[in-house]
Amino acid sequence: MKKILFLLFAAAAFAACNDNDGAPKIRYASTNDGIVNGHLQGINMFFYGRAVATDDTGDAYTDDEALFEFAGGPSGDSEYFALYMHKTRFAASMPPFEMKIPHTHYTGKGNSIAFSEESIVPEAILPGQDGYQPLPSYTLTEVEGTIDGVNCRVSFTCTVPKLEKTYRMEYEGKLIIKE
Repeated sequence: MKKILFLLFAAAAFAACNDNDGAPKIRYASTNDGIVNGHLQGINMFFYGRAVATDDTGDAYTDDEALFEFAGGPSGDSEYFALYMHKTRFAASMPPFEMKIPHTHYTGKGNSIAFSEESIVPEAILPGQDGYQPLPSYTLTEVEGTIDGVNCRVSFTCTVPKLEKTYRMEYEGKLIIKE
């Protein structure tokens, strides 16, 4: 009987110590080795943070688990990257989808980069499609952003034809250690 009580107590103790509550476990980086002397090093950098999309009527949708990924490195005479916005959306009524800002030029200094484009045709993976496809109806304008050490900021404007609204997306995130 004592053995059964001990086993029940041990099982209860282990269950109480389990911190797996279903929430994603995020480990933030304290340094960024992905940018050296203003140049991307070919290491994909993942940033986790908050994206706020405000429509042209002032209504805002907030995603507190926005995941952005920068991929790139030297390309010819200039520097370019691709920005992947994983499971992104601009409104609660919009299903999340994969969106990419391809081949974007940047400038850099130290452990920072900056970018600015008047307009970019994004690519997306939409239901029923294989791979990323250009999405000219969602052309992004006023695209700008920075990575400064472990901090990332991105903003752009996008018209979503199906919702008949224009959104201003503001993103702030911190570099995470992807496992």
